[in-house]
Amino acid sequence: MLENDSAQSHPHEVKGANEPGGVVEKPRRKRRKVTVKKQLFAGLWPKIAVVAIILCLALAGFIVSLLTRTTGNIIVPIIEDISISDVSDSSAVITWKTNEPATSQVTVCDSDNCTSTREDKALVTNHTVSLTDIKPNTRYQLTILSKNDRGSEARIRLELNLNTKTTIVVGSEIGDLAPDFTVPAVDGRQLTLSEYRGKAVMVNFWETTCPSCQEETKYIQAVYDSWPDDKLQILAVSVAERAQFVQSFMDSRDLTFTALLDTDEAVKNLYHVTSFPTTFFINSEGIIKAIKHGRFDSQSDIETMLKSL
Repeated sequence: MLENDSAQSHPHEVKGANEPGGVVEKPRRKRRKVTVKKQLFAGLWPKIAVVAIILCLALAGFIVSLLTRTTGNIIVPIIEDISISDVSDSSAVITWKTNEPATSQVTVCDSDNCTSTREDKALVTNHTVSLTDIKPNTRYQLTILSKNDRGSEARIRLELNLNTKTTIVVGSEIGDLAPDFTVPAVDGRQLTLSEYRGKAVMVNFWETTCPSCQEETKYIQAVYDSWPDDKLQILAVSVAERAQFVQSFMDSRDLTFTALLDTDEAVKNLYHVTSFPTTFFINSEGIIKAIKHGRFDSQSDIETMLKSL
């Protein structure tokens, strides 16, 4: 009984042929899995290295993209501290600074033509350009241009007022001079924003298919009916829509305020509009004084902003 129990308890032990009663361990099989794994990883290392290189290149491209503006150029110089001095009946000096060395040039436009100063290719951070052959009592649009050694160019548009010896930045932010534009109305007339200097202007960007835009049109119409023409001009800029669709929408709601067509979205981009509706309130001097993102909930909401101009 003891021998049988011992044999059963050690199933891997066998009697030696030359050693009666001796015990010999049964040979174990060699493990091949380790060898297979080594071969497997040996084949994967080159592939892992290639993937790592690709990921590094992708990361580098992402970092470069962060340093790239929507214009596709590497970060451009920053233009700041613009001022005008030495103003006479026919000349003026304009100065500005950049955050890195860059060239200097100014384009000057009046109502008839545009001229540019010769580009000063010296890379500097303090810029001075003399303007000549300018006329008194004339409104000038200036464009300051500065290009760094990488060829990336910054530009800022200004309006020059010789009477007050000031310059105003043209832009889409509060305090900027509203960018001028000329677009057709639904009735075919060509209308220009600067024609309405001397009165408040409400520029509303909208689409006929936008529910919030649809809802606020009744309040815009109420303001249009209440305010005199010599005090307020309403320009409702329809973006990327055809004239017949806009006119049909307005007829269906008895809307009579001025609707403009920004078919190529140029004005929308000029004002950096990203959602509808968006409304700009411009004072009699052409300065943006308030911006409303989203719809108006009443006529009084609009008139409160107009009264603040």
